[in-house]
Amino acid sequence: MRVLNIKQTVRSFFSLVLVIIISGCSNNEPINIVASDYHEGVDKLTEIMVHDIFSPPVASRIYAYPNIAAYEIIAANSDEFKSLNGQIDGMPQISPASNENINIELAALIAYMDVGRTLIFSEEKMKTYRDEKYEAWKKLNKKVFDASLEYGMAVSNQIIDWKEGDMYNETRTMPKFTINTDDQSRWQPTPPAYMDGIEPAWNKIRPFVLDSAAQFIPLQHPEFSMEKESDFYKELEEVYQVSKEIDFKGDESEEIAIAQFWDCNPYVSVTRGHLMFATKKITPGAHWIGITKIACEKSDFDFENTVYANTKTSIAIFDAFISCWDEKYRSNLVRPETLINNYIDDQW
Repeated sequence: MRVLNIKQTVRSFFSLVLVIIISGCSNNEPINIVASDYHEGVDKLTEIMVHDIFSPPVASRIYAYPNIAAYEIIAANSDEFKSLNGQIDGMPQISPASNENINIELAALIAYMDVGRTLIFSEEKMKTYRDEKYEAWKKLNKKVFDASLEYGMAVSNQIIDWKEGDMYNETRTMPKFTINTDDQSRWQPTPPAYMDGIEPAWNKIRPFVLDSAAQFIPLQHPEFSMEKESDFYKELEEVYQVSKEIDFKGDESEEIAIAQFWDCNPYVSVTRGHLMFATKKITPGAHWIGITKIACEKSDFDFENTVYANTKTSIAIFDAFISCWDEKYRSNLVRPETLINNYIDDQW
């Protein structure tokens, strides 16, 4: 009887040891973060931005800072990529990882999600997505996850503090655009929504690589004139004639598809008879981010080069909007739609 008890004890002991070994192994798996994981994170941020409705300039800002956070972690721990510190105004210096358990790619993705969370309205949507990822990574390897989380969040906090100095918050309280109804050459709201001029103070935002919003001022447009022999009127007439040719081809034409693809309005008012409704869609900047994804996938980019491509693209988009918006409100030029409706075709 005593022998039997000893055997049972030995069996129980080995069973317990086996369970401990299996449990230990199950939480010591590598956490593999690849390019598709980064694309998924970018797509999630885009999805939330569409839901929240951000103007194109603001959307460019939402893309830029999370990408920079991820890139700086890559650059701080690589000989191949150069830090943006010293290249971008006020960019903080990011320290390399000091813990051997840190997964650099994981830390970069964590930083991307956390900075992105602070730039959107629906933070809970990003938190839900993030927490699902956190749980899966933690189950694979808690030690690596915890170390990577700490490093990623430290870098995220540095980037968040830096972005607070870009004048975005200050521009929220600046005056709205004033419409000059006495001058027919100046911009007027257009149907069907008659929206205000968006972000009139965007040229006050701190650029990344431009020395100022006015560094690249474009050539002046033709002088305003409704004389039929003037260059301005000829360009106006060209817009009208081209639009009629496109209308003749129908809504399924390539030209319509291109126009709808690049339409800059994230909240489009649509009128059908007496019914008016709105649809949400991505901004032009988001299209460029999507094109970047396609290019990365076709080039079979790894995680690091995917982050690099997204960062470089988002920086270019961000500064381009600052430059364009600077000229937009300096020119303050009437839209073709307004003049065509008033002088050529009131049904256009």
